[in-house]
Amino acid sequence: MSLFGGSKKQSMLGVDIGIGGIKLVELTKEKGHLRLLTYGYSQGFNQTSFSPFDEPKQTAELLQTVVKKAQVSSRTAIAALPLSSIFSTIVSVPYQKNQAAIKESVQSQVRKLTPLPLEEMITYSTFIDPIEKKDQKTLIKQTDEIEKKNIRVLVTGSAKTLVQKYIDIFKQAKLQLKALDTESFALIRSLIGKDKSSMMLVDMGSSRSNMTVVEKGIPFYTRSVDMGGKKITEKFMTQMGLSEIEAEQMKRDLVQTNHEIESGKTPLPKLFEEFLEPLLNEMRYSLKQYESMEVRENHGVEKIILTGGSAHLPGIRHYFANALNMNVYVGDPWARILYPEDLRPVLEEIGPSLSVAIGLAMRESDL
Repeated sequence: MSLFGGSKKQSMLGVDIGIGGIKLVELTKEKGHLRLLTYGYSQGFNQTSFSPFDEPKQTAELLQTVVKKAQVSSRTAIAALPLSSIFSTIVSVPYQKNQAAIKESVQSQVRKLTPLPLEEMITYSTFIDPIEKKDQKTLIKQTDEIEKKNIRVLVTGSAKTLVQKYIDIFKQAKLQLKALDTESFALIRSLIGKDKSSMMLVDMGSSRSNMTVVEKGIPFYTRSVDMGGKKITEKFMTQMGLSEIEAEQMKRDLVQTNHEIESGKTPLPKLFEEFLEPLLNEMRYSLKQYESMEVRENHGVEKIILTGGSAHLPGIRHYFANALNMNVYVGDPWARILYPEDLRPVLEEIGPSLSVAIGLAMRESDL
């Protein structure tokens, strides 16, 4: 099993495990394109405070159920570690001809920043700046230029104990865990592709919202906050005396019918604004933090892409676009995937919720 990186091998099953439930997508490669084989998801875990990683057996049983109902054929899978449990930083170190010396310099800096001792973590390094080019005609010139500057390295890591919990879950679910990725890289694959411009991805999940500022396909800045779609559900339940099922259904009905709010012709419901304003403030903070980073190259974020289960809330795109004076879009993770046309309505509705799972399934495709 490779962690965070390693050699790419054929694997098309992506599994996204979170407090909001389990989502999975299986893809196949067909004549240079990716085609959807199947997908599945659970409705979440019963306990409000339940963490799927604290009860591996229960989570494995739910995963087995989703795999069976979706009629998944693959026995190997790629999963994503939650952004809230990931350590991520970009360090800048002097260029040295000896790559081992560069890695030693990186480790020395990272050791001062990690929340746990390095011996208790699994880390993976991604070189942002190329060390050399394959073109021999430019190799000497490239090396001369590199020697004059520092090398930027993205270091991602997680606690070994959390990694072991993933291994236990998949083993009990009778699946081979081929690799562990990050949610950020999964979303970059499914929503951005080869676009090298700077943008912010905002993944609004059930319990948490994650913000990732991406530059040239690299997650330069990440932030996870305790704000999710369940807060709207809870407000519906409290203010209208609804059950959780009724409140969730009301949210879905609003998404499907309230086109005037989305176009900006009707003001955003007060209930939604109460949820979105704190998130808007977190987005502003994240943008300022990125702009203050010395290691970045681009001038600033050019656009924002929304995803996650709350991305289709009526008026949300228009609200953020006006408040931030920036282009805001709802991401389409199916844009580069073939699927039956009659599935389009349901796939467009659930697409934002499956963005991470889709990106995981795309990881080994080289497309």
